[in-house]
Order: sequence, then structure tokens, then C-alpha cells
Amino acid sequence: MSSHKKNMKKEKNKEVNEEEEIEEMEVENEEENEENEENEEIDNEEREPEENEEEENENEKEEKQNDDLDERIANIGDASLKIQNIVSILSDFKTKREEGKSRSTYMTELKELCKSYYEYNDDICDLIFNLFPPNEAIEFMEASDSQKVLTIRANSLKTKRRELAKNLISRGVNLDPLAEWSKVGLKIYSSSVPIGATPEYLSGQYMLQSASSFLPVLALDPHPGDKILDMCASPGGKTTYIGQLMKNEGLLVANDFKKERIKSLFFNIHRMGIKNSIITNYDGREFAKLFNKFDRVLLDAPCSGLGVISKDKSVKMNRTYKEILNNSRLQKELILAAIDSCNAKGKGDGIIVYSTCSISVEENEWVIDYALKHRYVKCIECGIEIGEPGLVKFREKHFHPSIANTRRIYPHIHNIDGFFIAKLKKYSDGAKIKGDIEKAETESKSKNKNKKANKKNEENNDVEEDVVVEDYENNLEENSEPEDIQEQIKKGKLRNYNLGDDKGKKSKKKNKKEDDEEDDGIFSGEEYEKVEEDVEKEANKKKLNQSKKEKNTIKEKKKDISKQNIKEKKEIKNEEAKQKVNQKNVIKNKKEEKEKDKNEYDDDKEAKKEKKSKKNKGENEGKMKGNKSSKKLNMKKEEIELEEEEEEENYKLKSSKKKENKEKNDSKKISKEKKKNDYMIFEEEEENKKAMKKINNKNKNKEGNKEQEEKEEKDEKLISKKRKESENKENKNKDKSNKKKKK
Repeated sequence: MSSHKKNMKKEKNKEVNEEEEIEEMEVENEEENEENEENEEIDNEEREPEENEEEENENEKEEKQNDDLDERIANIGDASLKIQNIVSILSDFKTKREEGKSRSTYMTELKELCKSYYEYNDDICDLIFNLFPPNEAIEFMEASDSQKVLTIRANSLKTKRRELAKNLISRGVNLDPLAEWSKVGLKIYSSSVPIGATPEYLSGQYMLQSASSFLPVLALDPHPGDKILDMCASPGGKTTYIGQLMKNEGLLVANDFKKERIKSLFFNIHRMGIKNSIITNYDGREFAKLFNKFDRVLLDAPCSGLGVISKDKSVKMNRTYKEILNNSRLQKELILAAIDSCNAKGKGDGIIVYSTCSISVEENEWVIDYALKHRYVKCIECGIEIGEPGLVKFREKHFHPSIANTRRIYPHIHNIDGFFIAKLKKYSDGAKIKGDIEKAETESKSKNKNKKANKKNEENNDVEEDVVVEDYENNLEENSEPEDIQEQIKKGKLRNYNLGDDKGKKSKKKNKKEDDEEDDGIFSGEEYEKVEEDVEKEANKKKLNQSKKEKNTIKEKKKDISKQNIKEKKEIKNEEAKQKVNQKNVIKNKKEEKEKDKNEYDDDKEAKKEKKSKKNKGENEGKMKGNKSSKKLNMKKEEIELEEEEEEENYKLKSSKKKENKEKNDSKKISKEKKKNDYMIFEEEEENKKAMKKINNKNKNKEGNKEQEEKEEKDEKLISKKRKESENKENKNKDKSNKKKKK
């Protein structure tokens, strides 16, 4: 009892202690909560001014952004007005120019404004102003910034343009025919349906394609049965148009250098139903080494894309003049390969069509002039109704006069993407000899010299320029121009500009070099040639580095090959040595066996000789002893003969046993293999039997089930019959009983 009371006291003490601890914990929590509340109040008081400051800063930033936008809008409006004013001044420079300002200052101002307003880099802006007069250059920049109308090409292999137009109009598409020069194109102004996901598009009834890319195919003029090469085919717009005009007859080879682009080419060829095409993945520069008997070749060469700035506006800032020259070098290599892969005596008269989506002279006329100098081709008319003629002169460059047959497409004139198309006809195979090239160059130089002389005579006979010089001298005295310009006046190095037209045509000049240096931007005269020389030097360095790398790689490959050959030779020698050792061992074994056989045979002979000698001795002894021992000798002879016969038989038995053992071993091996095969066949047969048993059991079960079902049906029928009979009997008995009752 005492222990029980002690336990009770301990438990009570524990409970009291626990309650005290809980009360202490609650007090501590309350104190902590009070402290946290006080800290939060202090933090809020400190944060309120910080938040207010942040809100004020944000409001200030928004106000600054709005002010910047307003300033930009105002600057844009000012820039456009300034550009228009400068262009109007340059169009009538005599009357509208400010005093003390030369033409070059106006041009530099105009270029800087265009760079900031239209977002062009220095090289591309200078290239455009070198190609066009100021008014036309600004028209080109504005046209490049505006989006062009979406165009599609109907696939005549699967539908007609009229039927396709009806189907698309029924789907909510607003469209019109493209132009008179195209029987297949359609312009799409608006659509309630995505044009690249209609059932007609997916079934290959039309192709999304720019209008200007129709023109190279029209210039190529493919016919059914031709052998045609599209050297740079991806994504397949021109390739599928060629196959459409060929009506799936002949051969169409679609090549592209990049594997990534072949997927789209493959998809479009299959979607459009082109069945006479082969897709290849070769470098176009080496294509002529593989195939060189095509009737017609289309080369839509890779270029800078200066004609399609509306599609990719990054060209304005990312392209450089050196990249354009590098493209030109690649295009020259490609056009020579395209000419070499064409057959001058083929069906298609050796036609090569060259095209780019660029407007630069370096990528177009320059390349064609190079091809005319180095191959037996001539530039013929393209057979296209649209386009401006190619440039025969550009700054100090003079090209072959037949280059005027090429066609230039401008976005600001023709309202489609910029393009260049040239059509060449090959009249002989092979490359031109150096002598022919030098003759052509001398003839062109002599023609240019004669033209320059005629121009100088005309300029000297002009009276207007003298008047202009006098007026200019008077203006210089009034405006107090610097001494350098006065010295130029005295020497007669002055110019006469007359930009009265909208196109900005120049009047006759007295000194062409200085005009180009002052008027035509950065790349003029000697600087233009310096840039070419720098690029050529860089290209030569690259070629040298590449050649060195190739040589080093070839040396390394040769070393690797020599090492491999040495290893292979060593391995072959080791194998031959092993084979020789094995052969020697086999020969030794055979010799040892033969020696053993000989030794055995010799031992047998010696034993026989000994036996014969014994016989002879016995005979001699018998003779000596007389007739008594004659009988014994005869007995000995007989015994010896029997022994000899037994030995011979034993030898024969041994040899026969050896043969039998060999035959038994061979027969055992054959029997084992037969047993294995028989066992495998037996197992297969057993498996087949088991499978057949299973099938038969299944069939039997099915048949047994059927029989049981038939039996059950018969039993049910019998039971139903018996029930009916019993019911009929009961009814009859009831009737009889009723009749009896009535009676």
C-alpha cells in the first residue's frame, strides 16, 4: 500500500510540473508575439517612404519614356521632311541650293539621315546611292520597307487556275490574277483562312511563291523530254514549276548543297506531284565533274538578298561590302560549273539561266561578264516582258555590251521583289584560252577608249560648260570659298550637274574621276579598287591556308595509311610464320610416324633373320648328329614356321585394327551428328504432335460441347412434348368428367 501511495504522489507531482511548463511557454509566446508586432510596425513605418520613392521613380521613368517617344516621333517627322527638302534641292541644284554649300555636303547629310531614318548600315547605304540617283534611292528604300502582296502559283498538273480561284473564293479568299505575263499566278489581298493550310495547298494544287521567282523559269523555257539541272534547288518553288512545264516527262535533277534544306525540297516535290525528279546533295562547284550532259541548267545562286529586304530586314544592318564581294567570288565559281555541266550540242541548245534576288552589280553583271570572258557562251535575250535592261557601265567598270539583254527587277518600279535574270547560250564546250580572253579584253578597252575620246571632243565643243564655270567663279568670289576650290577652278576641274528629271539623270561632266570621288560615296575610283584588292588578298590568304591545311591533312592521312599498311604487313608476316610452323610440325609428325613404321618393319625383318639363322644352325646340328636328330629338326622347323605365320598375322591384325579404329571414330562422329539431327527432328515432331493434339482436343471439346448442346436441346424437346401430352391428357380427363357430371 505504501508503494502505491508513493506512485500516486509522483504522478501528481509530474502533472503539476507539466502544467507549470505549459503556462511558462504560453507567457513566452505572448511576449514574442508582442515583439514581432512592434517590429512590424517599425518596418512598415520605414517602408512607407521607400515605397513612395519607388512609385515616384516609376512615374518619372514612364514620363521620360513618353517624352522620348514623342521626341522620336518628332525627330522621325523632321527627318522625313529634311530628306524631302534635300532631294528637292538636289533635283534643281542651281536655283535651290544654299550659299556656301556644295553638292557633296548635301549628299553626306542625306546619307546620314537615310541611315538613321531607314536603319541602314554604311556599306549598304553607300551601295544604294552609288546605284541610284537620290530620288530613286529613297523610293527604293521606302518600297523595301513596305510589304508585298502575297502570290501563289497554280499547279497545272493537278488543277486549273480558274478552278483553283473559285475554290479559294468560296473559302473567303480575296484574290486577282497576277499579271498578263503569267498564266499561273494569283495575287491574294486578304483571306479568312490560313493560305498555307488549306486542303488545296496540302493536296498540291498551288505553291506559295513570289512573283519575281517565276521569271527565271520562264526565261529557261523548259520542254517535255529535256534533261534539266536546278543547281541550287531548295526549297523547290522553281524546281516544281520546271517539272510542271515539263509535264512529268524527261529528267529533272534537283541539287542543293545543304542537307538541312533538302527536307523542304523533298516535301514540296512530292506534294506537287513531280514524278520525273532526282534529288542530289553535292557541292555545285564540283557538279560538272559528275554530270555534264544537261540540255538546260538553272542557277539561282546564293546572294546577299538586297532585293528582298521587305522579307528579311536584318539585311539592312548585317550585310557588308566584303560579304558581297565574297558572294561574287562564289557565284563566279558556280556559274562556270553550271556552264560546264551543260551540253552545247544537246536538245535544249545549251541554255543556262543565272538569277539572284540581289540588286548589286558585283553579284550580277560582274559575274556574267566574268563568264563571258572565261567560257564559250553569249548573253541572249531573256524573253521576259517585264524588267529593266542590265547595266553595261557602272562607275569605272565597263561590261560586255550584250549584258544589256539581262533583266533587272526593282521593287519601287515593278512592285515585286528585286531580282536579276540573265540567259546564256553555250556554243562550244571547254574553257577559253588565255589568248582569246586577252583579245576580248583589248577589244573592249579599245572601244571604251574611242567612246571616251568622242565624249571629250563633245565636252570641249560645249559652250554651256564655260558659262557655268564663269558663273561658278563669280559665285565663289561672292561666297568666299576656300583656296583649294579656287585652284580647282583655275585648273578647270569643275563639274556641271543638272538633275531636272525625277530619275536624276546627270548632264555631261568635264572630269569623271573627281565627280565620282565627290558624288558617289565611299567606294569611288581608287578606293573601290583597293577594297577589291583587299578582298582578293584575303581570299588568296584563305586559299593558301586551306591549301596548307589540305596538304597537312593529306600528309597525316598518308602517315596513318603507311602505319596501317605496316601493321597489316606485320600481321600478315606473323600469320605466314605461324602457318609455316604449323606445316613444319605436321611434316615432322608425318616423318616420325613413317620412321616408327620403318623401325617396326626393320625389327620384324631382324627377327625373321634371327629365326632363319637359328634354322640354319639347327639344320647344321641335325646333319652333324645324324638321322636321330632329324625328326627333332623337322619339328623345330614346323614350330618356327608357325611362329612366323602368327607374327605376320599379328602384324596384319594390328594394321587392320588401326584402320578400323579410324573408321569407327569417323562413323561415331557421323552417328553423333545424325543422332543430334534425329533428336532435333524428333523434338520438332513431338512439338508438332503436341500442338496437333491441343488443336484436336480443342476441336473435340468443341464437338463435345456441340453434342451436349444437341442432347440438351433434344431433352428439352422431349420434356416439352411430354408436358404437352400430359396437359392434353388432363384436359381430356376433365372434359370426360364434366360430361359425366352433366349426364
